[in-house]
Amino acid sequence: MKLFELVGCDKDNGFSPFVWRTKLALAHKGLEAELVPLHFSEIRNTLEFSGSKTVPVLEDGDNVISDSWDIACYLEENYSDKPSLFGGDAAKVGLNLLSLQIGKSLLMPLFKTIAADIHDVLHDMDKDYFRKSREQRIGCSIEEAAEDFKTPLKLFKGNLWPYSQHLKSEDFLAGAAPAYSDYMLYSTFLWARGSSMKKIVDDNDPLVDWLSRMDQLFGGLGGQVKYIG
Repeated sequence: MKLFELVGCDKDNGFSPFVWRTKLALAHKGLEAELVPLHFSEIRNTLEFSGSKTVPVLEDGDNVISDSWDIACYLEENYSDKPSLFGGDAAKVGLNLLSLQIGKSLLMPLFKTIAADIHDVLHDMDKDYFRKSREQRIGCSIEEAAEDFKTPLKLFKGNLWPYSQHLKSEDFLAGAAPAYSDYMLYSTFLWARGSSMKKIVDDNDPLVDWLSRMDQLFGGLGGQVKYIG
């Protein structure tokens, strides 16, 4: 089994939030995959066999699956003897909705918050591509994003409210034990942790204790992530 992931200047530290969803899903299932690190400029040619222009891509024997959600569904269906990621079909439908909510309300403002930091941790070969493609997304230059990060950060923090409220009474988003809902949210923080030194959660937020619990899972898999700049 191989998992293709995005890396910056340090090839040992992948920082894509969607790859992290897959890493955590594999760990939840007790599965191991060989990590194949790719720079932005290497993705198109390397992944041509998969038909995907983005990571993650999972190669499992003759099966090639792209997109973190499709990979999670594949793992759930093909490794049903392992612990469930979703907890049933009804929960699966809700998780797909949660993924969309996280993408709109959290990933988008967080990306604008840390875009300049991500640029700084990339390999030099990737910086021009990142600038040209991502400045279109954020609607400003990398330098402007670096100066005005407080506005999107405030939006990001505000959008954390429902998760913080939920975690006042639950150890994990999924309840007593972690599941794919937790991995979708946790991967967002790992993305920021690996590429930026900005503080994105207030000390008194219930998310802090949840992050500590998540950091301890799977032998500290996520807890090992450090800023790679």
